[in-house]
Amino acid sequence: MTHKEKRQVIERLVFVPTSQKRIFWGREIKTFNILYELYPDKKFWTNVKFFDKLDSLILFRSGYYKKELEKKYRLFNYKIPPKPKITLGQKPGEEFVIPDKPKTLKDFLS
Repeated sequence: MTHKEKRQVIERLVFVPTSQKRIFWGREIKTFNILYELYPDKKFWTNVKFFDKLDSLILFRSGYYKKELEKKYRLFNYKIPPKPKITLGQKPGEEFVIPDKPKTLKDFLS
């Protein structure tokens, strides 16, 4: 992932301060690199969204937000398992034939 793409992801997820940007970007890029090693899917990071912007990406490294990030990552990478094909074999035993019931009173009495 390029540096520009990382900045775009961080700007989408985190509030960028108006002052002390050098410290902010150093911390956030470092944290993002750590998170990217844990969840290495570029498509995931370009599409992930949360309720609203956070103060820092450090929140994703522990606690509630870590669980939410793991849940979103698993959901994003979930693949539906294929249905097992069921093959039918020979029937065990003999066919059961249901005897006809009389449909009318005349059939019943005769």
